[in-house]
Formats: sequence, structure tokens, C-alpha cells
Amino acid sequence: MKRFCNVCWIALATVSFLAAADATYLGKWKLNPAKSQLTGETVSIEQSPSGGMRYVSAETAYDFKLDGKEYPTPGGSMAAWKEAGPDTWDVTIKTNGQLVATIQLTVKGDTLTSMAHRPKAGGGMLMDTSTLKRVSGGPGIVGKWKSTEVKQSASALEISSDGPDSLTLTVPEFGLACMAKFDGKDYAMTGPQAAPKEKYSFKKTGANSFQMTEKIDGKAVYVDKFTVSADGKTLTDDGTPISRKEPTKAVYDRQ
Repeated sequence: MKRFCNVCWIALATVSFLAAADATYLGKWKLNPAKSQLTGETVSIEQSPSGGMRYVSAETAYDFKLDGKEYPTPGGSMAAWKEAGPDTWDVTIKTNGQLVATIQLTVKGDTLTSMAHRPKAGGGMLMDTSTLKRVSGGPGIVGKWKSTEVKQSASALEISSDGPDSLTLTVPEFGLACMAKFDGKDYAMTGPQAAPKEKYSFKKTGANSFQMTEKIDGKAVYVDKFTVSADGKTLTDDGTPISRKEPTKAVYDRQ
């Protein structure tokens, strides 16, 4: 969920469904980065009128200063930024005091490189890297950036069910889980790294597909459409932010 599975929103027509026990999306899945398309998203880092900085993406926006202190994000996490060198910045993200990620940003001309380390629930780290090209702005890190290359760890996704109208979505590497029903209501993600103001709602869209909507503080920000291939071997997550036409595609192989 993109993040953790990297994670847009449209209404879908009602259709007939098989029982959840027969749904082919149930099972264990692993991200296949080679089959996925995770680039094209834009972020902006701006100077605010107050003299501080502002981070803006399709899903969130928050203000901060380059002083190493923690500043709140809309999802309920805390972000601390500091300048580590003339072209390098270090970012630390925590939720409820739990480390979620450490990110190093480096600028060379019109290229921004992001290297993120994320702690796994059982110990160890996963590393993701992204390359972004400047769209506008400057100099330095200030400006609008668009991702052109993403190297994401092959994280796992598990989907289970205890009834025809329910599912549990689990990201085992990070100890995250969401127990929900296909009723359009909001459900929280649980786990030490779960952001307290992020909620998820689910709707069936077919016998072997469903839609997940991410909300931050009650506002829908992202929609993921999960669909299983005809042979049942791959699960595709087509994700789109509500505010922008920046779709991504995460493809998972059945384990």
C-alpha cells in the first residue's frame, strides 16, 4: 500500500458476486517490481510565506522547518527534516513514536534522488529508491518533481476472509493489517506503524475484484482497484489519487 503498497476513487456499478471463499484474490502475494509501473507521481517542496517549508503530494500536504524537529502530517505521523549537506536532506517519519522510515534526499542539478529505509516488523530493513526529475522551480530542493524511476522492495501482501462480506488485508513485513467488510464503511489499519488518521473502505466490484479507498482525516485521497488475472496467478493493483491523474500499477505474483 504505497506506500506500503504504494495506494483513487470512482463509483462502480453493482454486479453479482461469488462467495468470498471462492474469490481468487484470497491468498498470499508478492510484488513483482519488473511487471509494475510505479512512476509518474509528482511532489512539490515549497517555501512557505512564514519562512518555513511545505511538502505537497497528491495525497497529503504539511508544513515543516529544516531544524530536525518533528512536525505533524495529516495522517497523524510526525516528520522531521534537516539539512545534512549543501545538496542533501535527511527526513525521519515516525508514527506513535515508532520509526516508519528514514529518507535521504539528494539533489544534483535537476535530478532528485530519494533513498528510503523502512524497518521490518521482525527486524531488518527494506530499501526503496526513486529518481525524480525537476518539472519546475529551483534552485536546490525547492520545486516540483516527477518520479521517473522507482526501485521498490518486493514486499508481500496477504488477503484472507472469514465470511462472504469481509476481508483482512495484511502487509506482514510491517506488521500492518486491516480487518474490514465490503460495506463502504471506514476501517482502521492496525499495527505499530499504522497512521492514526488514515482509514480504509472496501467495495466488491466483481467476483474476483474489489476497490479500496484510502481516507485521511475523513477525506478520500486515493483509490486502489485490485483485480485477479484470468489464470489466477497475478493480482493487479491499479491505484490513482483523487486529486490528480497520476495512475500507478502494482502487480503481485501468487505465492
